[in-house]
Amino acid sequence: MWGATVVLVTAIIIAWWEIPHLVHLGYYRELAVFSLLLLLAAAAGVLKVLGVAMPNPGDWVLAVLGPFGEFLQRLFH
Repeated sequence: MWGATVVLVTAIIIAWWEIPHLVHLGYYRELAVFSLLLLLAAAAGVLKVLGVAMPNPGDWVLAVLGPFGEFLQRLFH
């Protein structure tokens, strides 16, 4: 539980540090992207600390590109 708290406090400190600069400069698109990425990273960090099993993106890439690789192997072999 303490690990999740540390992750959330860290995300809040990062947001507190960066958001005023982005707003002051008028970088609203960058603020939206920054907020989305920080939210996703904080959520992934909390889930990881709590021991929740998370899917591996490499498995998704293999599932999508695997048939194409097999096709190329049959084509050139």
